[in-house]
Amino acid sequence: MADDATYIIQSGSAAAHRLDTLARVCWPSTEAFLRRQSFQPGQRFLDVGCGSGDVSTRVAPMGMKVTGIDVNPEVVAFATQRAGDTADVEFRAAGIDDVGTPGLDGFDVVYTRCVLSHLPDPAAAMASLMSGVRPGGTLLIEDVEVGGVWSAPRHPAIDRYRELYVTAAAASGASPWVAAEFGPMAASLGAIDVHVDMMLPVLREPGDQMIHALTMDAIAGPVLTHQLADTDEIAELVQQLTAFAHTPGNICTLPRMVQLTARRAG
Repeated sequence: MADDATYIIQSGSAAAHRLDTLARVCWPSTEAFLRRQSFQPGQRFLDVGCGSGDVSTRVAPMGMKVTGIDVNPEVVAFATQRAGDTADVEFRAAGIDDVGTPGLDGFDVVYTRCVLSHLPDPAAAMASLMSGVRPGGTLLIEDVEVGGVWSAPRHPAIDRYRELYVTAAAASGASPWVAAEFGPMAASLGAIDVHVDMMLPVLREPGDQMIHALTMDAIAGPVLTHQLADTDEIAELVQQLTAFAHTPGNICTLPRMVQLTARRAG
């Protein structure tokens, strides 16, 4: 969805473990979000920036005909292999700018998670997403505000990791705070029935809390590029975040997850 200049987190098969962890810890709030919708069997569902295909393969058994797209062909191949013989799901290599073009238009539901905050022009991206929705159909967006990560007890490694993520994203031309603007952005596109929710999922298990250590390691490239920290500090932060995750009694959260529901007029 974003080019390498703005997408600051390592992706592709090399990041499969982090992507699997992220999919696992995000799914409870995503599942609740999706089940609040009035899906009908046989509806067409487009998963934009599908990554490893976790959401696509979970939505298909709900009776939807699912297409997952990602700009990274390696990721698409991984998602296709992982989906196996899951019925009514297909994956294609395509980007957000392709949404709304022939073959990627007229969907009952267009969904994306953790994509717009990585882009330099999220308003244009939302317009592309809306163009893929049929009149009367639904646009669903989930995205994060990493600045909302919280821990108990408070820990300087988590504070520093949060600071580095937001600063590296902004320096790379991404939009780490854009989720707060989703409602007005959708309304400016003429969307109706616009509704915004916010979730703050709590992580209690060590394997779940490791998402922050894995992400810190995955953003090392842009952190170094923008000279925000050196390799020694990054390694120390990964070690401290790992130790935090495995300390009994510690808890932390995912970033704030903003959830937008909007309908295309028609």
